[in-house]
Amino acid sequence: MPAEVDGPRWCEPGLDRRGGRYPLSVEAPVTSMVDTLVPGVSTLTRLVRYYSLYWALADYAEEHDLDAAACQVLVRRTEVGLALISITHDRDLLAHGTDTVKALLRKGSANGLAEPGRSSYSPRSWGFWSQYNGPSMAMGTVTVEAGALRAGKHRCPASVRRMFRPLVNLATREEMGDVDRLAALAMEAPDTPDLPPLRDLFAATRDGRHVPEEWSGDDHTRRATLRFLARAVQRMPGKAHVGAFRHYLAYGDTLDTDPVLIADERARAWRGVLLRHHSVGAWRRMWAALVQQVLDKSGTATRDDLHAWISSEVSDVTVREFARSLPPAVDRKGYPLPAEESLLGEPFSPEADLAVLLLGARRLEHLEGRSLDAFLGRRRSSSGRGQFLDPNWVAFRRSEHEDRPLPELARAFVDDMIAQSRRVALRKLRVGDDGRMTVFSKLHERNGRYFAEQAEGAGNVGLRIYQLSAMAEQLGLFTADGITPLCAGLLGLAG
Repeated sequence: MPAEVDGPRWCEPGLDRRGGRYPLSVEAPVTSMVDTLVPGVSTLTRLVRYYSLYWALADYAEEHDLDAAACQVLVRRTEVGLALISITHDRDLLAHGTDTVKALLRKGSANGLAEPGRSSYSPRSWGFWSQYNGPSMAMGTVTVEAGALRAGKHRCPASVRRMFRPLVNLATREEMGDVDRLAALAMEAPDTPDLPPLRDLFAATRDGRHVPEEWSGDDHTRRATLRFLARAVQRMPGKAHVGAFRHYLAYGDTLDTDPVLIADERARAWRGVLLRHHSVGAWRRMWAALVQQVLDKSGTATRDDLHAWISSEVSDVTVREFARSLPPAVDRKGYPLPAEESLLGEPFSPEADLAVLLLGARRLEHLEGRSLDAFLGRRRSSSGRGQFLDPNWVAFRRSEHEDRPLPELARAFVDDMIAQSRRVALRKLRVGDDGRMTVFSKLHERNGRYFAEQAEGAGNVGLRIYQLSAMAEQLGLFTADGITPLCAGLLGLAG
């Protein structure tokens, strides 16, 4: 009996591909510890003025019983107001969204800046509150109830409410009107009324005095990290603040000799985090280089191609000989030395990153206590491979290949990265309501070949110390070269 064939009919591909944020999933041990050690600060919070803005808005929203929709409008309109003020009155420290608002004004799109849509200052439905909501709640200045802003455990001071009242009044009108008279709200406005209460929040003080019983654990931890950073800047004047923090806490005997750091487990945790940060950066750079190799071969390569590439990038010596040539990880007293930093330069090389990974594995032999716990991301593993691509894994791989050629170890790491990226992509796989699947990866394998369409980012994950330092400058605690007398008194830092 003849069969009727209906077709062919082509359908849309059933698999969508998007780039994943953390393709090897090596960052969590650092990011989770940083989240614990710097509560109330994120990699996206860089302006203290916004903490006080939302502090005042939450108080206003509670007083007027605003629902979520009304809060959303208020947030967006006041954020546009800050951007307009910043355009006129700030030179270097600009409000969020300023560039977008400038561009829209040049196009004549002044109307509807705060309305959601393409002609908006921000594509996010809640504007920049989405960057500050978690940190503000961690600070205790804002809570959220049924999507609406409400006052947090630290009530907004009257001085801060008065400071923002003209902007709030303007934002609640149908037309925003002229903001030129609100220059006192500019990012660079000096000695504004919100600075003293914000300093108290960051330093866990009241009127400049720290009474431990009045503050929560997160407040104490934030104060401790700010204190460590200030101490590093104080003891290493003229050095970039982030570099000073890394060197002062990660290396040398300071944890046992500086009275600010002695016996503080959080300082020891920072040592472990800062040292693990090197290994995370090495994996991310090596993966970015691998994906770039695929792109350089017209977007497709075989495993043999990738093996040939990595083999050409490292020395033809044994792993034992290579490890012996690395700089010492500790001094004669057992204190960490900046071995990883002595290897890294521009441009980065796979061999240097391989050395950093081996040094990370060597750190397992010398770290102890809270530093070791933080180095391993709160996990300890005394035997076996450990977690995928963690220092225990590297140590196991090193012992497997100790008397084999270094290129063989490098090829094993290439295989490990490819396998881990596949595991991560499958773990993140999403199936939509329409049955379409979305896989989050920039490298894909089909029939033994690897394909890539865009590069991976090679930058390391943030430690939030840069953001904390920048805001400390805005609070009048730091200068470009050191700390202020106000900072020394507020944080109890003798010379």
